[in-house]
Amino acid sequence: MTDVTGEPQPSGDRTLLLQAALDGELDATAMLLFEKQLAEDPALAAEYRRLGALRRAIHDKLPKTQASDAFRARMAAIAAPQKPAAQLAKKWFGEWQQTAMAASLALVLGSGLTFLMLPQQGSNVTQELVAGHVRGMIADQPTDVATSDKHTVKPWFATRVTQAPQVVDLSADGFALAGGRVDVIDDKPVATLVFRHLKHVISVSELQGSPAHWGMLEGHRTIKGYSTDTWSTGDTPDNKTTYVAVSDIAPGELDTLATAFRKAVAAEQ
Repeated sequence: MTDVTGEPQPSGDRTLLLQAALDGELDATAMLLFEKQLAEDPALAAEYRRLGALRRAIHDKLPKTQASDAFRARMAAIAAPQKPAAQLAKKWFGEWQQTAMAASLALVLGSGLTFLMLPQQGSNVTQELVAGHVRGMIADQPTDVATSDKHTVKPWFATRVTQAPQVVDLSADGFALAGGRVDVIDDKPVATLVFRHLKHVISVSELQGSPAHWGMLEGHRTIKGYSTDTWSTGDTPDNKTTYVAVSDIAPGELDTLATAFRKAVAAEQ
């Protein structure tokens, strides 16, 4: 058996590769290579499906809990940058970048100047959404709930994410609802709707808050060959909702979906 780079892989790494794929630790390129490996190795594909089904079953049965305010405060204190790290950031990146870097510097073991560079909040959110789309594409089906009935999809999400997403019917615009799934983005469960357009699959994830909150900008990006389109709805910061569409279709077609999506949401409000 070989790993995603094509090199011989010992049996112990087989489990590590499966766990990395299921945990979303592979980037989009690695996931594409892993998909090829699944196609060539039926035993690996069967194990991947078995572990994925087991995780979903466990997720469905686990009680939904939220961290207490005290716990969040302790985590924030641990993650806060210490003085040596802040001084190093000022020296290396200048006064104007110090505030931006403060959230990504943390002092680690001992009294030395070794520190860990942590990504800014949301800096990889779009990449995580692309990876979630790729994982959906290589699974048996890209949805956890497969139906074109929006009245079935929304209640399904209600017990799995903090706030059920806006589910719209875009079939008249050429985008047929195929169902939905839950992706884990920035360690949070996120509702993702799945649409089909001709032979293409489009994932549309709903993120509560503005794009700036997630470290993103509205508009198009291309990541590992996939087109993404980010837009938001809501008139005030308190009711902002961000949507990110991911697919292998052309950006112009994602624009068409985004426009149809906005109109459908506005019509239901």
